[in-house]
Amino acid sequence: MSNEALIVEQEGHVATFTINRPEKRNALNPEIHAGMVEHIDRLSEEGDVRCLVIKGQGDLAFSAGDDLKRAPGDPGPQPTPGKPAELQWPHRKTVQSIFDAPFPVVAMIDGYCVGGGLALATECDIRISTDRAQLGIPPSRLGIIYDYERIQVFIDLVGPAFTKELFCSGLRVDPQRALGMGLVNKVVAPDQLESEVYGLAKEFARNAPLSLKGHKRMINTLVARQHEGSKLNAQDIGEIHAAQQAARDSHDANEGRVAFAEKRDPVFIGR
Repeated sequence: MSNEALIVEQEGHVATFTINRPEKRNALNPEIHAGMVEHIDRLSEEGDVRCLVIKGQGDLAFSAGDDLKRAPGDPGPQPTPGKPAELQWPHRKTVQSIFDAPFPVVAMIDGYCVGGGLALATECDIRISTDRAQLGIPPSRLGIIYDYERIQVFIDLVGPAFTKELFCSGLRVDPQRALGMGLVNKVVAPDQLESEVYGLAKEFARNAPLSLKGHKRMINTLVARQHEGSKLNAQDIGEIHAAQQAARDSHDANEGRVAFAEKRDPVFIGR
């Protein structure tokens, strides 16, 4: 499944989004964000995907950022009947879709990963980079100020001091420095990137979907409460306990126990 700018593929329980604008170093536009939102929502509802990989076409760029020919405030495509297509720059809806997805989302980074491209990567759950990637966030060199929600994502990953350095200098950092900051999870050689990313994706895909969804949601809730300076409330705790109980009572939990006893790999079905 594909359109001009975003290619969507699925193999087994692993889906891949490829940003397909290599002639523009995979610059992002509202149509790409709209496509991501639509397909993440679809995959979440269908329930068959256990990991999503986002990458750029070719080896020159994950994404060189937002398409500067599309001015901030450009609403993008008009809504289609029955589908919300409210697009805002800088794409809060894409952030929320990735955040809410019931599966891990992995950014597969090679080449340029700057501006809106790096923002998109940080919004993913995990980032794996080649050792030749270039990462940076240059809004101060363009005379603009990013949305606070995007900046909060950087603070969560690398802390306020590194966030100030990245945003206020606009300088790019090499992958090893990015690894030290916590901006990426792992750095590998270019010829190892695909095997590393899809090896991890397949590990996710082997696991029970209810566990993947429950752990991701619990971590997101704990982070959200930390931002608020508060503890889990009664509703949070009730939802966590309900998810835990549903997992314990599931077919997959029983399958996991039986497979362990029989010394074989479990076959999970998401129920």
